[in-house]
Amino acid sequence: MKRQPRQLGLALAIGLIAGCAGPAPPPAATGGPPARGGTVVIGGIGDVLSWNPYLAEDQTTVEILGLVYPSLAVEQADYQDHPPSFAPGLATSWQLSADGLELTFRLDPRARWSDGVPVTAEDVAFTFRAQRDPELAWLCSDAKEAILEVVPVDAHTVRFRFDRVYPYQLMDANEGPIIPAHAWGGIPFTRWRDVDWGERVVSAGPFHKASHRPQQELVLERNGGYWHEGRPYLDRVVWRPLPSRTSLLAQLLTGDIDLVNGLDPADAARVAADPRLRLVSFPDRGYSQIRWNLRRPQLADRRVRQALTLAIDRQAIIDVVYLGRARPSVGPVLSTMWAFNRGLQPPPFDPAGARRLLAEAGWADSDGDGSLDRDGIELSLELLTNSENDQRQDICLLVEADLARVGVLARPRYVEWGTLLALETAGDFDAIVSGWIEPTLIDLGPLWHSAPPGEPTLNSIGYSNPEVDRLLDAAAEAATFEEQKPIFDRIQELIVEDQPYTFLAETERLVAINARVRGAVINDASLYFNLEEWYVELAGPK
Repeated sequence: MKRQPRQLGLALAIGLIAGCAGPAPPPAATGGPPARGGTVVIGGIGDVLSWNPYLAEDQTTVEILGLVYPSLAVEQADYQDHPPSFAPGLATSWQLSADGLELTFRLDPRARWSDGVPVTAEDVAFTFRAQRDPELAWLCSDAKEAILEVVPVDAHTVRFRFDRVYPYQLMDANEGPIIPAHAWGGIPFTRWRDVDWGERVVSAGPFHKASHRPQQELVLERNGGYWHEGRPYLDRVVWRPLPSRTSLLAQLLTGDIDLVNGLDPADAARVAADPRLRLVSFPDRGYSQIRWNLRRPQLADRRVRQALTLAIDRQAIIDVVYLGRARPSVGPVLSTMWAFNRGLQPPPFDPAGARRLLAEAGWADSDGDGSLDRDGIELSLELLTNSENDQRQDICLLVEADLARVGVLARPRYVEWGTLLALETAGDFDAIVSGWIEPTLIDLGPLWHSAPPGEPTLNSIGYSNPEVDRLLDAAAEAATFEEQKPIFDRIQELIVEDQPYTFLAETERLVAINARVRGAVINDASLYFNLEEWYVELAGPK
């Protein structure tokens, strides 16, 4: 069972992201009820690129449109000890049939689109047709593969019918926001990519589009028809795209913007020392790594990859690059996830052990120049990363020095993000220093299952282990999370033994927010997890 599009956040985040506690609690109450009114200004690098969520291909667009178009349920940030749970959203309740093949949602009868039309089961069914349409080729359409049909039972009841029982049925049914059938249904899917959706926004979320000047300013205002009485508290939320993190920090410190997501660790102390600001940190769902191209002859031997990992001082990377705001990564499942194999430990920094493994693999310094060779060929590698990310360039330099100490030549090369993607897709690389942002749905298949030649895959390194393939197939067929857990444990053991990646560090997310903004629960479910409950202190200077 494929779940490649579940890596949407993962794939979109690998390019430009910089990068313990749990989700940050809301700030202490100020003594009175939340104030209604006011504006919060959010600074960021990106902008909304499409107002149709099923044409979105970037994380900024997905997150902002989630405030405009509702979801059936709201995923909670409680995936550490068990799979994530869900709270009511557009649906007030849901129930799985006795045979596990039908999931029925009851919609909130108060829900209205911003033009006054009720939100109905037909909107949900129309959304499903859009999600599955091959013309649109929605990036997350694989989440709907096991859903046979979505049928309105009555105006406020809708039933999903599945072809099998599996653990992620609720998550798959909930994937993707609900869109308005009455406003969009008359436009053939074949024309959707040619439509200006900015002129057709009809909201049923807490906010509605007020104005948008691309790459300058986006304004969402309170949706007056929102069915949760009294919410949101804010009059409007403003996004201002800025060209750099330096610009973001400067405007945060002057009070021109209220929030910066993904703060550079080097700026954390300055923010924490400012009484007008609040610094929030929590484990990100991301890890940095070096992806070794197993198609390269010098990297095909597992002993070589194990040696490269032992030769790299990952604690130095954490201290120097992340300024201590990270922890060693172990394997393909984050240590904060319920499915993590807690019997695994990070490999040690062991240059002597690395030299022994390289010698076992036949690499020796035959000419005394300090570099290893075999059959007249030097053990040399190119470390590729994207030029937009200073942290990854710093990692390359540290890794270059570490590997030189065990006789391996590593040459950093920095290229523009699009060029890096093209090189990776073509398999034209030795090693890539990059990162993944992991979805809360544990699905290791897209990265680690063998892929037939010519088939699109995220397994760009050519990793292939028949036992891992067998276990991945078994995990995909498991009916419950309890059945999956021991399978996931064994998969992690095998991948860590193979070392197709050197897993470097699991990072922290740093968010800076103006202290006048109250009620915000900042966590990695979404930066805007409870935005409808945010409010601002209206008295006093900003």
